[in-house]
Parts: sequence; structure tokens; C-alpha cells
Amino acid sequence: MERISERIGFANGLIVPSQGRSGGLVLLWTREIGLEIKSFGSHHIDTIVTEANSNFKGKITSFYGHPQTHLRQNSWDLLAFLKNQFQLLWFCFGDFNEILCMEEKFDGASRPQSQMDSFRDVVNLCGFKDLGYYGMDYTWCNMQAGDKRAYLRLDRALAMNDWVDKFGEVRVNHLVESTSDHCALFISDPQAPKQPRARHFHFEAMWTKCEESKDIIEAA
Repeated sequence: MERISERIGFANGLIVPSQGRSGGLVLLWTREIGLEIKSFGSHHIDTIVTEANSNFKGKITSFYGHPQTHLRQNSWDLLAFLKNQFQLLWFCFGDFNEILCMEEKFDGASRPQSQMDSFRDVVNLCGFKDLGYYGMDYTWCNMQAGDKRAYLRLDRALAMNDWVDKFGEVRVNHLVESTSDHCALFISDPQAPKQPRARHFHFEAMWTKCEESKDIIEAA
């Protein structure tokens, strides 16, 4: 992740190491972003971001719900705790490892209603609105064959209504990743002006056939 951070030009970052091949969280940001880490652990990174031009402060949390069902309530208790830390507009996204209703599931074993209710209760407690999505309906597949295969929407972006009122509707895209059992979330502002892409130099081998190429290269 440190190499990736350097390659994409994100000078700042926090890496929460994985345990073996499980878990692990990373948050990367550029020098221009005024971001302060308030707390972090194996299941969350909680931050406050300050807008440079207005000094407006907002809360952004990346979240990972506990993968073990019997520990899932610990995740909801953590969300409730984070809600009370700072009274700011709040945006929260990640893999919650739970669904809100049966419509977010296709095939596989039935989901206990109590599990979904517990997740919905903490979403309501935090005053969150689900920001929806573009792309395929489900973000995770258990990768099993036949009747045992299941698809669920475990990854999502949530925000307070006041946050949506200030920043407008964002676009949450489900991007299929061939090497993972999850889709990636690409969250963007459709109203933001597009930044011009840097043009990269490409060398064409055919240029060497030009008689002047050696002189040009030596001069450069």
C-alpha cells in the first residue's frame, strides 16, 4: 500500500494492517486535503475533513462491519459510539457485511430478520440516508457453485440528510473486480468539473527509422 500511495501521488495515508489475509484498512489522501484522523481500528477509520476555502468541517468514516455474525452487534455499537463523538455532517461508506432488506439478496440461505433489523436500527439512529448506486445490484458473491451461490449488497455509502443537502447527490458506482469477491465502490461528485488528464509521453519504435532521430535524442 505504501508503494501504491507513492505511485498515485497520495502523500498522506493511514494503514491498519491485516491479520494474516483477513481485514486491513487503508485511507490515502493528497496534501491539499485538510484531514484529521480522530480514531481508527480494525473496523473503522474516523476522520474530520476541513474545506480550505470555507473552513467547513465534515465527518467522513470508512467502515468494515464484523464478518462474524455473532459479533456484528459490536459493529453497530461502534457506529452508535462514533455518532456521538462529533456533531458534524457525516458521510460513512464501506463494507458493512449486512443487508437492510431481503431485496438486497439473491439466492443462498435465508437471512434472519433480526440481523437486518439491527442494521436498519443503527442506520436510523445515525440519521443516515442510503445514497443508492449505479451498476449491478449486488456487491458481493460467496463464489460457491450451484444452489449454494449467493449475491448480497454488503457495500454501500450512507450520509446524513444535511450532508446531502449541502453537497448534493453523489454517484455511487459498483465496479466489478475480477480478482475479488466484492465490487469496488467508486464514489464521485457528478457536478464536479473534470480535471484535465496529464498527457503521458509514449515512445514509438518507428521514430528510430527517421534519420534525424539520433540527433534529436542526443540534443534532448
